[in-house]
Amino acid sequence: MLDVKSVDEVMKIIDSSFGDFSIGTEFVNIREAVGRITAEDIIADEDIPGFDRSTVDGYAVIAADTFGASDSLPAQLELAGEVLMGEKPLFRLERGQAAIIPTGGELPPNSNAVVMLEYTDNYDDGFIYINKAVAPGNGVIFRGDDVRSGSVVIKANRRLRPQDIGLLAAMGKQHICVKKKLKVGIVSTGDEIVDITEKLSGAKVRDVNSYFLYSALLSYGAEPVFYGVIRDSYEEIRQAVERMLNECDIGLISGGSSVGARDETCKVIDSFGEPGVLVHGIAAKPGKPTIIGKVGNKALIGLPGHPGAVFFIFNIFVLHLMEVMNGTEKSEVRYVKAKMAVNYPSNEGREEFLPVKLEKRSEGFLAWPVFSKSGLISLLSLADGYVRICRNSEGLTAGQETEVILF
Repeated sequence: MLDVKSVDEVMKIIDSSFGDFSIGTEFVNIREAVGRITAEDIIADEDIPGFDRSTVDGYAVIAADTFGASDSLPAQLELAGEVLMGEKPLFRLERGQAAIIPTGGELPPNSNAVVMLEYTDNYDDGFIYINKAVAPGNGVIFRGDDVRSGSVVIKANRRLRPQDIGLLAAMGKQHICVKKKLKVGIVSTGDEIVDITEKLSGAKVRDVNSYFLYSALLSYGAEPVFYGVIRDSYEEIRQAVERMLNECDIGLISGGSSVGARDETCKVIDSFGEPGVLVHGIAAKPGKPTIIGKVGNKALIGLPGHPGAVFFIFNIFVLHLMEVMNGTEKSEVRYVKAKMAVNYPSNEGREEFLPVKLEKRSEGFLAWPVFSKSGLISLLSLADGYVRICRNSEGLTAGQETEVILF
């Protein structure tokens, strides 16, 4: 019999049971590091930029020499030389002097500002005429403005983005230490399930869940391993789970989680010893018969057979589990405000995840429920996101504003 727990209770069980999971580390080239999770703080060992640098094409100056300059009364400065791109200036700027400088060029010693070319005149008489005053620091990035040597530029447990890779390249960090990818095993169970390569006959159905789970794990940044489609057999399921426990950090068992004579997942998990099954039943729709278990320091999840339920249980609970095991912060949820297009009654006692399609109106978004019958697969692909309906709620009314969590 199911011992149903609330969504919040399940999240707390995941946090307390898997928060001490220790995952290995490895060094990777930054070309392959996007999406990986940092295993340690990354500390700058040099200033960026390493020199005072111009941000515009123009003339390097001592700012005080330009004070009061205007179109009617320009400042006349002696042309002292030219800064070449990528080369260190071989001269020092003195009061009353200016130097030609390109964007990215290094400021000559003693200069502290750059006047844009547009605000100058050059009559080839050996002088530059400045038509606009500048303050110290105008047109300049000073040494260390971007990154200071010794500072933490990327913290541990951070998932790296393309812009982070650019920063690492700027610091000359070719290899960095990251956490190994979580290895997640997948097995589909059910006498009615066949591989997608097989021709359907009788009451057989193709294996949808393993393909969704495999792609979802790749998208997250985990390493999925598929262990095949097996029958509703205690012995076969146990053999597959034993392999997953030996080779993976997490095992996902699709099907076999509800109460019934042929549902063996709970018995299999408990057969490997304490703590065994932690959760059997979540007060959620869809996904009520979900199982969460622990063997040693590894997680086993018994997922419902219905693809729609698998989708939501993965996105809400399995993703949370992986973030806990990786030690990362929960991903930011993207959502929009929308008004319900129709009344939608909800079952009391369970938190419901309702897929919706968004319709853009001049006054905002309308949210249309897309599920009409349990078991329909195609409708989920039409949804833009979903609404979480609180436990014990009687549902949502037409015109009621709600948050739609985007896929």
